[in-house]
Amino acid sequence: MRKMTTLLTVDGLSKKYKDTGKKAVNDVSFQISHGDIVVFLGPNGAGKTTTLKMILNLIIPDEGKIYFEGQEITSKGLMLLKNTGALLEGSRNMFWSLSPIENFVYWGGQRGLTKNMAEKKGVELLKQFGLFEKRNVPITSLSRGMQQAVGICCAMIAEPKLLILDEPTLGLDIKSTQVVISILKKLSSNGVGILITTHQLDFAQKVAEKILLINQGKLVFSDNIKDSLENFNNQSILKITLTHSLKESDREKLSMYCTLITNTENSYQLNVKKQNNLPQVLEVLGELPIRKIETKTMKLEDIFNYYVGEK
Repeated sequence: MRKMTTLLTVDGLSKKYKDTGKKAVNDVSFQISHGDIVVFLGPNGAGKTTTLKMILNLIIPDEGKIYFEGQEITSKGLMLLKNTGALLEGSRNMFWSLSPIENFVYWGGQRGLTKNMAEKKGVELLKQFGLFEKRNVPITSLSRGMQQAVGICCAMIAEPKLLILDEPTLGLDIKSTQVVISILKKLSSNGVGILITTHQLDFAQKVAEKILLINQGKLVFSDNIKDSLENFNNQSILKITLTHSLKESDREKLSMYCTLITNTENSYQLNVKKQNNLPQVLEVLGELPIRKIETKTMKLEDIFNYYVGEK
């Protein structure tokens, strides 16, 4: 049965760049419970990987504390590491000259698994990715996508309480990505807490329940994905295509009730400011030479763009 007790607490983490004094991470706080799948989003350089490395005790925070199952582990993360599987960008959780099975035996052994247990669990994972035949092939001889899949298997080999994945679908084909989604949801149902960074927002929306959005080192948004999308979709958004571009007088009328975004010369997006403004908007549109009109449903990408200022 899925537990919802707190697994990981990050409290006020901050880290400065030594050369510039600028904060790479600035007072970041969040919690992950048993069974949570949390996606950690942000532009390149926003502070995601630095935060993950501080959680894993690879970088010492300047300020803030980290707790695992209620016990402070800041700068002494042995208990966390014993209970955590991690895949950092570049699949750096493997020995590249070894085969997948040899990696499973080594990393499983580090987490207390016997050789037979590690081999058995590793084979089960490889079969899910269709890589059983590659079990004895050196990692360096595998394709980028295969290496990534084996890296995910290494992170999960000892059935950790917490799984941290940095860009897990990088290089994976559609089928392998679907396997990852299925595995992560199964782990979540068994109480594993999962923290993922990714630039693939469609994958994030399919797999995660909660979103953390970081920009310029600060956490700017934190919420349940489903609730966030429902709140965003309470706003009416129309996409219209006209036979010619909007006249200035029509722009002024629509701007009274909408935020107007020009997509192309004759195509526009209208974000209606209030639901009770919709009749006035439709009245204005009724006077225009509309070729096409459709409503838009907000996606995770729209939340991302809204909070990081990318329009």
